[in-house]
Amino acid sequence: MSSFSYVFNNAHVVMSFLAFILLDIMGSTAAFQTINNRHALVGKRRGAFTWNNRLCKTKLAAVKDGGMDAFTAQLQAALAEAEANTDTSSSSDAVTDAYATEILNKSRSAVTATVEPSQSSTPRPQRTGKHAISSLLMQRAIQTQLYYLADMRDEPTYMWMREFLNHGHLDDKGRFQELDGLRCDGGWQYYLEQLENAPSFSITVQLAPPRLSAQQQRNPYLAAQAVGRSYEETILPSKISQTLRTVARSLETEWVPVLFEIAEEDRKRVQLYNAPPQIQTAAAAYQAFWCERQVVAGGEGDDQGTPLHALNERIVARFCTRVALDELIDELQGSPADDSAEDEEAKRAAVEWLRDFANEWEPKLKRGPDDNKRRSFGVAPPGHWQRLCDGADADDVTEAMWQELPPLFAYASDDAMRLYSPEALAARLRRVRARVCDELIGDLQATVLSMS
Repeated sequence: MSSFSYVFNNAHVVMSFLAFILLDIMGSTAAFQTINNRHALVGKRRGAFTWNNRLCKTKLAAVKDGGMDAFTAQLQAALAEAEANTDTSSSSDAVTDAYATEILNKSRSAVTATVEPSQSSTPRPQRTGKHAISSLLMQRAIQTQLYYLADMRDEPTYMWMREFLNHGHLDDKGRFQELDGLRCDGGWQYYLEQLENAPSFSITVQLAPPRLSAQQQRNPYLAAQAVGRSYEETILPSKISQTLRTVARSLETEWVPVLFEIAEEDRKRVQLYNAPPQIQTAAAAYQAFWCERQVVAGGEGDDQGTPLHALNERIVARFCTRVALDELIDELQGSPADDSAEDEEAKRAAVEWLRDFANEWEPKLKRGPDDNKRRSFGVAPPGHWQRLCDGADADDVTEAMWQELPPLFAYASDDAMRLYSPEALAARLRRVRARVCDELIGDLQATVLSMS
């Protein structure tokens, strides 16, 4: 009888040991899956149980009950529930993986933002004319290099560079803020080509003699030494061309995050216009927190940027807004209207209204904001009062369109008010500008690659 009870007790121990080994193996598998989808545990669904949570609760319940039958029953129930929810878990894991990938891409985009390749087989050609951001890039590279030369007091090279190809209007302090400052028929390629082919030459720089007081002038030894000095300065245009290429690469690394931020902000405004505002979820707060941590850890900031970084942000925003205005007009002309004659007439009137709006504001975007006049008004920008100035920022244009009263053609029908009211056109302008920013990022990167 004692031997039988001894064998029975040993069998009970062996069964318990095997069951807990099976539990640990399944728990390790669930833990590995949880590591791959760590965002499912943090801020995604805090109230739902995962594999690991179910098994831990089952294990605790089995220990508490003290029975092998209770543990086996709960384990079988957990396995049956997991098999029933296999499809749901796989879809949830896919959504979680996509969400984690989105967080990783957005956190790194402030440093290395890239553009998704086009769906078509042929690449999109770069913009030309006044919509070519490469000309603006070269213009600001010249102004940045002039800033460096003035800061280093290299006056001979500074004066020669301002006079090269009649670009004396470009200054080193960024006071010239127009968008079309590079005045070459061949664009930036022609400017750099002329620099490469320009011959090097030397000039003699004559320094003025030091000023002596009346007492010092009576000293014959000091008077004999107080003579002007001169030195030879060699200007190498090919070296200046290489320096401009380096400055352009630095500007490209600063402008890509600026364009990405403009596009993200525009998409948020469009989403806010199309849908009512919602309370920030835990996942959105988690994403925003880690994106900010990534930016701080990366060391980005104005203190490490080029000297005209703050002004360049405003110029880039004005440039992409001007491009978006022209593309919005083309898009509105090509968009099909409803079958009714009222909607067709409303679309035609909306195109004319938008063209008049662009004719009024595009020259102001090209000129740049009148900061001195803006301060004299004592009104915080942006606003409708900006029509009193000769120049404007990008925010002035978007807010002015948003604040316009609906014209008569918008009252033709409910669809006309929904599609062609100033508020709808302002939201549409932001959507187009977000797409333009994404395309300009590709143009910038292609331009820098072609410079090297």
